[in-house]
Amino acid sequence: MKMILESNKKLLERYRFICRSKGLTNKSIDAICNNDLRVYLEWLGERDALQVTHLDIQDFLMYCTVDRKNEAQAVNRKYTNLNMFYKRLIINMDLEIKNPLDKVDKPKVRKKVKPYLKEEEYNLMINFLEHEGNLRGLALCSMMFSSACRLSEISQLDKNSLDHVNRRFIVTGKGQKQRQCMCSKDASMKVLRYIENRTDDNKALFITSKGNRLSPKSIQDYLKRLGLRAGVEQNVHPHLFRHGRAMQLLKAGASLETIQRILGHESIATTQIYAHMNFDSVQSTVDEIDNKIADINQAA
Repeated sequence: MKMILESNKKLLERYRFICRSKGLTNKSIDAICNNDLRVYLEWLGERDALQVTHLDIQDFLMYCTVDRKNEAQAVNRKYTNLNMFYKRLIINMDLEIKNPLDKVDKPKVRKKVKPYLKEEEYNLMINFLEHEGNLRGLALCSMMFSSACRLSEISQLDKNSLDHVNRRFIVTGKGQKQRQCMCSKDASMKVLRYIENRTDDNKALFITSKGNRLSPKSIQDYLKRLGLRAGVEQNVHPHLFRHGRAMQLLKAGASLETIQRILGHESIATTQIYAHMNFDSVQSTVDEIDNKIADINQAA
């Protein structure tokens, strides 16, 4: 491991404290500080992080691209983390320096179409679970799909988390922020049936065969195996349920604002990706127009 200048180490620890006070989770802080920022400070070597210029930042991003062979998305992330590092340190420490990132263009990343769980794929799994009589699997899958919750939000649920009358519950999401979620009537019924058939006293909503809370990793592994056994062609992972629900709602005519609330996005700009993904409705509209034009031309 390369050495980091002692003064730069202190800046990194100060930034950790700032991130913690901003409400970032320990997992997020570790990902930022122990990866991107550590790579940057190691690259700086004996240079003071508060004396770099925009040219140094450009050289670092070039180093990440050429020497480390980072993809555009990884370089873009490093830019974002460095920008926030300097921005918050300048404000917090009342530094009389300019952010060196101000003169550096943010690397562009081509937006990729996110994979999602199609309704027919979801139904394949539900039918498979019903055939097996797997109450836990039915409750888990229906909750994940109908609520569009993140994996961490699902794994934290307890048996008494859900208000089954109103079909609502509270989760702690990104940045340790609480938000209200909802589930379908079908999901609520499946969860109640699963709970009623349990004989343990564990407060966790979803548990293993040994009676322990299902961890996020256990849910990931379970869904992957379930997808294979049910005959789903794509690799099934938890986030596909979230994307699948968003696409289902969008195709059914739900507004982006509604989907934003369901997904818990702070900015609707994050939700916009689903509008770009919904090409089926675009094609359907265009085909409908083409058919009308063809009918008019034939009548003429």
